[in-house]
Amino acid sequence: MIQSRTRLAAAVAISIGALLLASTPGIAQDDIRARGDRACKGDSKRLCKKFNGQGDMAMLSCFQQNKVRLSRSCRAFLTGIGQLY
Repeated sequence: MIQSRTRLAAAVAISIGALLLASTPGIAQDDIRARGDRACKGDSKRLCKKFNGQGDMAMLSCFQQNKVRLSRSCRAFLTGIGQLY
């Protein structure tokens, strides 16, 4: 249950990037989701757990508000998909 919530929270961050890549084949989107899960799952648990289940924008907003506290890997991932500046 906790692990599935963690995956869900990380997937939320990734889904925004996936929407931007809607014209990309499904396999590439799956790869983005997997990379986001690896990069941000700790941050979603540590910083944004209260936003689980509240939708993509709530989780992304939490990541953006906590960008200075994000792990290096999550910050790099979100910057790479255009969601952090």
